[in-house]
Amino acid sequence: MKKENIDYFFQLFEKCSIPKIFSGIRSGKGEESLANPDFDITLIEKPNSIHSVFFVPDYLKPDLDTKNLIVKKVGQFFKGYAIFLDDFTSADAYVKHRFRSNAKGIRRRIKRLETCFDIEYKTYYGAIKKEDYDLFMDCLEKMLIRRFEQRNDVSQTLLRWDYYKKMYFSLINEKKASLFVAYDSNEPIIVSLNHHFQNRLFSAISSYDIDYSKFSLGSVEIYKKLDWLIENDHKSYEMGMGDLSYKREWCNHIYNFEHQIIYPKRSIMGFIKGNIEYTKVKIKEFVFKVAYVRYKEYKAKKKKNPAVLTKEYQIAPIEDVNYDKELIVVDYNTQEYSWLRKIVFDFLYTSIDNVKNVKVLRLSENENSFLIVGQSKMQKVSC
Repeated sequence: MKKENIDYFFQLFEKCSIPKIFSGIRSGKGEESLANPDFDITLIEKPNSIHSVFFVPDYLKPDLDTKNLIVKKVGQFFKGYAIFLDDFTSADAYVKHRFRSNAKGIRRRIKRLETCFDIEYKTYYGAIKKEDYDLFMDCLEKMLIRRFEQRNDVSQTLLRWDYYKKMYFSLINEKKASLFVAYDSNEPIIVSLNHHFQNRLFSAISSYDIDYSKFSLGSVEIYKKLDWLIENDHKSYEMGMGDLSYKREWCNHIYNFEHQIIYPKRSIMGFIKGNIEYTKVKIKEFVFKVAYVRYKEYKAKKKKNPAVLTKEYQIAPIEDVNYDKELIVVDYNTQEYSWLRKIVFDFLYTSIDNVKNVKVLRLSENENSFLIVGQSKMQKVSC
């Protein structure tokens, strides 16, 4: 008797389909059950295989006729995180509800980003040109590489990058996925790929330009995507599994997953193999529960040394903005001076100045020191 392994969460959000054994799904929020157009009734009436279905969210449970089937369920160790958007008319309304007194801090960071730079936002959903798609995917790849080098970690996404790059173009044009971009003067600084299933968004792959990290671009991304989702009648913003601090901060629904083992009622072989699978799943979840923290600690110790060493420098604020007008202006966007870019952007954050009003001057050919000059503040950088 064969066994079929099904990643239920993956099939819903990344394949936009319901596994054939289920007649539909229920949201658990009083909504009507969603019928499965791919339902195969022979899997119910003449069952001859075992289905091991994992990562079933507790708020999107499948409908299953069990007259000829036995279902055994195991709670899974990992939890999921989502933002339910019922009763919220804007991202601002959600932020006020979720963060209360800290809501002003979220809005302040977004306003500061938009004050310091020429920022635009766009969501591609249902139509994107191939040349635009290729540009954004190349930008996202570079952002991920820099981000994971900074973290001294390995990106599982980058290991399968060719697969993802090939996959998303058609999904976006079919409204099964979307691509969110934040621009600074037409240059992407945030790129996010998302899946869509029945007006629910799953945030799949995101990254940002780490030179702008002072501006909390992760929060900017979530806020702007929430506004788009509410405006476009979406029910939820799904962040999936993984216990990360930003998910706990933003989500209003932390949910459980379960693993379902389904096998025929009147089959000795089905009973034996089904219970073997059930036992294996129970043991696996127990191991996760006991060993996960130790595994994370071990992984942290095994991280590689940084592939890129950051330049050492010292910063000193200068209140007097008088300076020698003959000093040479350097372009911090060139390769030679690119290490100054983040320092300039950090300066913009604290000075609340616009990037168009800021320039970088080299103090001396022999002395590797620079002045960052804004409208009302100035900073010396030495290395």
